[in-house]
Amino acid sequence: MIQSIEQAVRKSILCILERFERYNGQYDFVDTKFDIVSDRDFGPADEEFRQKGCIYAWIQGRGLESLAKHAEFFEQKGDKDLAQRLKVMLARVADNMEKLRAVNHGRLPFAMRENGESFFVQVPSEANYSDLFYSKGLFAAGRVLNNPTYCQRGRELLIRVLEAVRNRTFRTDQQSFDPKNQVEFVQGKFQQGPRMISLGGIADMLNAYPAEQLWSDYAEEFINFILQKHVNNGQYSQLQKFDFIESLDESDQPWYDGAILFSDPGHALEFTGLAAKCLTILHRQNRAGELIKSAGTMLPQIFCHVFDYGFSRTAGGVVKGYDLISRQATNSDMPWWSLPESVRSGILLSRLYPQNMQSEILLRTGAAFQAFTQGFLQKNGFGCQTRDENGKIINVIPAVSDADPGYHTNLSLLDVL
Repeated sequence: MIQSIEQAVRKSILCILERFERYNGQYDFVDTKFDIVSDRDFGPADEEFRQKGCIYAWIQGRGLESLAKHAEFFEQKGDKDLAQRLKVMLARVADNMEKLRAVNHGRLPFAMRENGESFFVQVPSEANYSDLFYSKGLFAAGRVLNNPTYCQRGRELLIRVLEAVRNRTFRTDQQSFDPKNQVEFVQGKFQQGPRMISLGGIADMLNAYPAEQLWSDYAEEFINFILQKHVNNGQYSQLQKFDFIESLDESDQPWYDGAILFSDPGHALEFTGLAAKCLTILHRQNRAGELIKSAGTMLPQIFCHVFDYGFSRTAGGVVKGYDLISRQATNSDMPWWSLPESVRSGILLSRLYPQNMQSEILLRTGAAFQAFTQGFLQKNGFGCQTRDENGKIINVIPAVSDADPGYHTNLSLLDVL
């Protein structure tokens, strides 16, 4: 298992690096604009949103974090040459993105042209997902490049995001490329995603600033909020225990889309992994003992319960949408990313709580790893984006058309290693 993980990680990051180096300074962005299955580059015959002229802040932010953590990993493995090449790419992409952020007055649009101009109509917000992904990436880049300015800018931007999440002024900036995946902003609807994804950045801050209580406070607050508000621990009699509710209304009650109470099993599984990551760091720092103990009665149960209702054992993947009322999938498409996220979650939970459902957790972790490697993983080290309920690879875009820049897949698997 470890050898196959390392091979996939190396293949995919080398692909990203070599694609960057071929431009020789003429395109200082992370370029994963290719068909994962055929390896064909997207070009003028494809939709404009797939082409090089459409640059996604999500991909660049995730890419910065990915490049930084891969550079750290390979340096620790003794591959100094690869680590240095990754740092060169990291510095150039970060410098270029900071220029575009300055053009946009300190923010980045969801998608932009090479001059920083927004590709789509950008709705004003206090903070959004582009800010969140980019803050984590810029901070990670600053740490690896020993650039205190980038560390400080990333830290400040992340705090802005966390306060907007806390104050409910955070607004999704995602554009939907799939009619079955409705992701646009809805007034009064509050998803768990901003808090969940923030935990990844909070984990990095806990490692970087172990003496600062601020980051422990954020971790405890955000984990507790999701456990208490988004998870049924008996407060909703119509639901099964440990059901995971994706969105709340303004009164912190479950958000219904008509008769449907939506759960995104992949997001729920991702939450358990990022929560476990924060709690593992806090445990090492001898902090948040009460939360670590109380979460141990829920996180393993949530992981197993959600995996069981979200995972298709016949097709081998986690469905995108599930109705907690009818107990049926509302969107049977299966994106790749939820499987490596599940593997990270299972490994971290089994280590953090070795006496609590470890065999049940590892059984499901193995199923997720097998489903990813046998059904999604391609020869280039990338996972194809989506498969349908029959296991067939389909041309459906879960978030953006670019291939994963080593974020969902590789960063999950690096945590496993």
